[in-house]
Amino acid sequence: MKINLETFDLTQLPSVEDDRFEFKSSRTPPDDLKKKLRCAVSGFANAGGGYFVVGVDDNGNADNGYSLKIKNQDLRDWVDQIVHQVQPVPKYDIKLISDPMGRGVIQPDSAVLLVAIHESYAGPHMADHRYYIRAGAHTVAAGHFIIDAIWAKRYFFKPRLTHLFRLKPEQEQTIQLGIIGLTDAPAVDVKINISPLPQMIRHCDSLFPLHISVIDRNNPFFFDVSTYYQAEERFGKDVYLEVEYYDLAGNFYPYKTKIEVSGSVSPITIGNDNPAKMVKALESINEVLLKLTISRENAAKPSFVLSKPSESIFTDIENLIPELLAEMKKDLREYPVAREFIIMPKGAVYNGDKNNLILEYFFEDHSWLRSKLRILENHALIYEITYNNTLRFVISEELATYLTNC
Repeated sequence: MKINLETFDLTQLPSVEDDRFEFKSSRTPPDDLKKKLRCAVSGFANAGGGYFVVGVDDNGNADNGYSLKIKNQDLRDWVDQIVHQVQPVPKYDIKLISDPMGRGVIQPDSAVLLVAIHESYAGPHMADHRYYIRAGAHTVAAGHFIIDAIWAKRYFFKPRLTHLFRLKPEQEQTIQLGIIGLTDAPAVDVKINISPLPQMIRHCDSLFPLHISVIDRNNPFFFDVSTYYQAEERFGKDVYLEVEYYDLAGNFYPYKTKIEVSGSVSPITIGNDNPAKMVKALESINEVLLKLTISRENAAKPSFVLSKPSESIFTDIENLIPELLAEMKKDLREYPVAREFIIMPKGAVYNGDKNNLILEYFFEDHSWLRSKLRILENHALIYEITYNNTLRFVISEELATYLTNC
């Protein structure tokens, strides 16, 4: 049971002690109260939090309250000193209640003292050289097994992030890099950087490091980094992943490691010793090919927001690749809604989709064609969506508008 300290009054106290509330009478001597408070703080902090209430009887009714002065020291300061004798000191709050609200009597210059001990992820907490926990309505010394469990809890409530590669769901031709949580604790204000950037996202360098609000076990973060085809070449070598993040208490955690896409995703293998397995594998391959045919609109597309290119960029590009742009202008004037094109050698056969208009450009017509297209990619005027053995691209609306209007 959690309470709101700002609105809490004695009417909200339970009528008996339990695993969350411990009552102490106003007749408890200060020296005895010191020890009981230290043990209770340790026990509650190690067992999910709770409330230590002083100045009430066994039924939670005020029995005159506790003096606001302990040997000329304010009661609140006196409590602060005692709580800070517990190591490590847990988070806590103090409330002094002067109105009994019909539950007993509180004398002048006295108050009911409530110490709220928060649940802690930094345990175990020690008082008087021992560890305590709550067992029902009592505070008792913890055994070794319980202490080991509390140490384990400390680890699992710290955020721990790692990485993995996977095939993109429903788009197995794309490889994704994921940042995932190993524990239940959330990692907040996460920054993700890759150096050098893989070929597929190199033109989005201004967006790195990526900023993610929170990553935990239930909320991983995945993004596209390569195609399955020529994965090692397109991802690159000597690539380093660097992740920085914080926990809810503001503690900083770094994670840096070298990553390789090679071998991270298992290929389909077919053995020759089991015909049934071979048939099943071939059926699986056929299903994938059908998906590529009927759901090509789901091919990997970058999800980054790109800045609009300036007019001067088009002038520079015209000077670099005039022949290629001239052919693209001609095609778009004839097919103004075309946005997708492939590149291949002359003589190659491509079985296209009759419901989808695809332009074709040939290596023989343009020397260094792939390098020329790289210029357009670098300015985010086209982007690659290859999902099979044919290099495939999409024309941005900015480039299409320029080619059809100039």
